[in-house]
Amino acid sequence: MDKQTIINRLEALDLSQYPYFEIRELIRELGKVGFVIFTLHPGKTITRARCDGNLKTVSDLSYKPQQYNKQCQRASTPMRTMFYGCIVPEEQNIIDTRFISACESSSLIREGMETSGEQTITFGKWEVIEDIHLLVVVHKDYFHDADNSLLGELKIAYEDFLMKYPDAAKDIDISAKYFAKEFSKKNEDGFDYNYLISAIFTEVVTTDHAFDGVMYPSVQTGGQLGFNVAITPDAVDKKMKLVVAYETQIKKIGEKVHIGGKSKKGTILQDYTILYENIIE
Repeated sequence: MDKQTIINRLEALDLSQYPYFEIRELIRELGKVGFVIFTLHPGKTITRARCDGNLKTVSDLSYKPQQYNKQCQRASTPMRTMFYGCIVPEEQNIIDTRFISACESSSLIREGMETSGEQTITFGKWEVIEDIHLLVVVHKDYFHDADNSLLGELKIAYEDFLMKYPDAAKDIDISAKYFAKEFSKKNEDGFDYNYLISAIFTEVVTTDHAFDGVMYPSVQTGGQLGFNVAITPDAVDKKMKLVVAYETQIKKIGEKVHIGGKSKKGTILQDYTILYENIIE
């Protein structure tokens, strides 16, 4: 089958039936597709957030243990858990990752302007200690107006890539556009099967092709500021380390959101526990 026919078959599937094996084989049948590869080098910071407090160990701020990984997320299936975090361009303030990760993690923020309340959130600052190779899911047709310099650079890199292979450009673009659409859609009704295709795509990329994970614009922030990353547990264990934790508060009144206030800084101890101390602001 040509690539468009395969995409048509994927789009025609009833995802509510969880056709895991059919999706996986159709994605594999696409064969070679063109994507930009991005490498996180040693020293790069990745922020992960959890809407919880009193997180006592490094594992509490790492990937979800496989035994508790029961549903699809945007880049993970129940068969393979992943570490989710956020990055920003090198020249950008790392504080912006807190905004992205809070929007991704906080149900309070996602509930919109009709709600108000408070929520505890803990951020983990992770440092890359060995190169992490990620497949980038971007396309020029998505997140047009995002204030995100890295997204702009990656879109240009993708267009340059297509120009180098004019004979294959159409087929390459068909696949890239389809998966960019899958990674950019909002899960309006909350059913985890809406993430089946992007989740299984990530599984194929990390198992069949040995990438450490994927990166894609944050849907919850409209592609603004930075990127989400989803990284395999093996890469996290071997190529990353948690360097500090930060527990604070989300305060939301309608459309206004404030992150801060009563806060604690967490020091990572040698036994992989976290010792918190109050921050005087």
